[in-house]
Amino acid sequence: MVYDRKNYQVLSKLCNSVDSSLSSRPPYCAGTCPIPPEKLVLFYGNDSSKVSRIDFSSPTPEELDSLSNACQPASFGVNHERVHHESYRKAGEMNIASFATRFSARNAGLILTVRQELLDCNENRDIKVELYKLNVYGKDSFFKAHKDTPRHETMFGSLVVIFPTHHEGGEFVLREGYREWSLDFAKMLSDSPHRPCVGYVAFFSDVEHEVRQVTSGHRVTLTYNLYLTPESQAPIKTISAPAPYEGSLAAPLYTLLTDPTVLPKGGYLAFGLRRHYPLGEGINVTNYKTCLTGTDAALGRVLTTLGVDWNVMVFYRNVGSYNDYMSEEVVNLSKEPHDIYDFDEAMGEAAVLVEFASVDGIPRVRRHPNAETPPRHFAKVTVDTMTCWSSPYVMSGHYKAEVGELNAEVYIVVDLQEPVKRVVRKADSMEVGA
Repeated sequence: MVYDRKNYQVLSKLCNSVDSSLSSRPPYCAGTCPIPPEKLVLFYGNDSSKVSRIDFSSPTPEELDSLSNACQPASFGVNHERVHHESYRKAGEMNIASFATRFSARNAGLILTVRQELLDCNENRDIKVELYKLNVYGKDSFFKAHKDTPRHETMFGSLVVIFPTHHEGGEFVLREGYREWSLDFAKMLSDSPHRPCVGYVAFFSDVEHEVRQVTSGHRVTLTYNLYLTPESQAPIKTISAPAPYEGSLAAPLYTLLTDPTVLPKGGYLAFGLRRHYPLGEGINVTNYKTCLTGTDAALGRVLTTLGVDWNVMVFYRNVGSYNDYMSEEVVNLSKEPHDIYDFDEAMGEAAVLVEFASVDGIPRVRRHPNAETPPRHFAKVTVDTMTCWSSPYVMSGHYKAEVGELNAEVYIVVDLQEPVKRVVRKADSMEVGA
């Protein structure tokens, strides 16, 4: 196959267009929500104190001071342990056993908002919301940049509700890659035409975030853990409308998948997962096809609309004697030594030998020129995946045993046939002129 520089540049622009469409959506949703005044009443106390009451629709500074004094120093997670250090986080916290609130995130419509604006998830999935704790950030309080630790494999994010208390500073900052968003809820709440109201921000667990220093007043929040429920537990099946950006995504995808110069001998087109999903030994990653969230779910929905065969699969690079594999399972090679020349069997029946290539089908490194059955090409369209896993293994076959590391990368993968066998249909959501 002859390298065509001009055609490669055209295909690269198509790949960049797909990547840009997937990158355009921020990993959070935020805003303000009007709330009836009676829903802003909170009771708090513990075994050693009387029960106190605070109305967040019109709290006094003294009431906020009392609430702050009733809190414990806020902790944070390090290596699956809760620790406290005011150089990293200075705030107060109260566990759910010590307070009761009439506010309901679901009744306020926030869970529906999360589903529509953040998830883009499978239409059969509902969201389980779990109230986690109350936090009070007084003057000079803050929480440095960090990522949340999911408390269960189905936990995908957090929802923070900000009560309408007077404060300055305490901006909520989110970061992903080179992008940063700063949310000033003190200003959002004071500028809102609705009285009273709360602020809210929902975001994925793998997004870095921080609370900047509060310069005056009290910033009071409720934090909820968000989980995807099993499809069988979804209370109602709804119609999931296409996200607004799916039309701009469908157009370059259609052009890419129908271009005969893209993997002309067929192969796997891979799209890096934008969100992190939990992995472990023996997991069949095809099960994640119904658990994708955000732009991962949107990509899967567009591919389905285009009528192409796609799945979620694991890619292994440089295994043993530098072979590459595709598999449906996260393989465990740590239990016993493996011969360097026998990795096909060690990787299991689900593994397929592949050859890393560019989208035009040119192998990056030709490792199997004399193979009886040439390996299928594997080409990445978008960024490297956010969902990875690694484990050590012992490799024999040399003068002495050596320790290697098996690196698994999970992708959305399109099984692309040769051009004459491809069937791709145009999507109704494609932008005019595509």
